[in-house]
Amino acid sequence: MQTIYIVGNPGFLELHHKRLDDYSKFLRGHVAVEIAGKEVQLLWVHKKSDLKELKRAIGADLIWKFRLRFYFNLEDFTPTEEVKNELSADEKALMRKAMLSMA
Repeated sequence: MQTIYIVGNPGFLELHHKRLDDYSKFLRGHVAVEIAGKEVQLLWVHKKSDLKELKRAIGADLIWKFRLRFYFNLEDFTPTEEVKNELSADEKALMRKAMLSMA
């Protein structure tokens, strides 16, 4: 089984469910990932080659209307937080100004 994550603009899940109810090849799952302003759907398919069939089942109109994107890994679409160790030039100038005002 291959996991596929579908990410799109709000509103696609209800229409998406109606279209896929007739297809037993795609198993729906639940994903607890939240992305601001987006909806996420988890599906399992038998193999990666079934992605074309999945897209046909959903339909081009829904894919374009809701800007659906298809991912095979959770890490590909989830935002990662970068650790910031270095101060920017503006932050350094602000620190100098604050230190001078205390002296």
